[in-house]
Amino acid sequence: MSVQQPGFIRESTLQPRPGTTPWWVGRRHPVRLAVGLAAVTMLLTAAIGIGGQVFAPTADPISVRLAAVLFLAVGACVVVGGAGAWGRVGAGGPAGWRQPGLLIVPGIIALAPIVTGIELPGGSLLIVLVVGYVATGVFEELWHRGLILDVLRGLGVRRSAILGGALFAGTHLANVVFGQPIAVTLAQAVGAFCFGVGFSLMRWRTNAIWLLIAIHATGDLLLHITGLHGGLLWIFLVGHDIAMGLWGLWCLRGLRDEARVLA
Repeated sequence: MSVQQPGFIRESTLQPRPGTTPWWVGRRHPVRLAVGLAAVTMLLTAAIGIGGQVFAPTADPISVRLAAVLFLAVGACVVVGGAGAWGRVGAGGPAGWRQPGLLIVPGIIALAPIVTGIELPGGSLLIVLVVGYVATGVFEELWHRGLILDVLRGLGVRRSAILGGALFAGTHLANVVFGQPIAVTLAQAVGAFCFGVGFSLMRWRTNAIWLLIAIHATGDLLLHITGLHGGLLWIFLVGHDIAMGLWGLWCLRGLRDEARVLA
């Protein structure tokens, strides 16, 4: 049984199957393509939100958000799956994971809200929240830390993570169309940048998108079904995003050969 050296990802786990090279590989302007991919999802989100206001003005905003994220999650799976690029974007099976133990700390951070106690919402809201946040985790990790980060891999680990985090933050600005206050949306975008950079670095180090999806979805859900309210909620929200960003930076330790990681 071969042993992988720390800081390396087996090249075979990152390469698509023969004859199924993804359409985004080898493009001349990867940054433009990455910006375009982020912009498309932002516009789709805004269009669904505005469409809900126009055609279903009495609809619950949460239901409209759910429709938007389900559509985007399915779309991300279709795009990546259609290109035969599951392994390349880090969404392969456990055989392709590297040092998954690095994700124990992010998992603990995601579970931290439990200390305030569980407060389950009544009716069908719990189901909507669970489905919505799982779909959010699938879409945002598969699209941003999977596809977009793969498009940017030529920039290197650090620069791709920073630009990927910035694009991730920008897409959150579309939340204003769901009635979210501008100030809250801007604050959310700043947090999303920290979170996006951290998760991008974790993706490069672990090659485990599905574990990142689980952590992402769990963290988002627990922030809304625990005893977090008012100022305490904001403390956990800010602390959560900053902690994920800092842990991602910590994961750069031992990265001795960036070219091999991005091979």
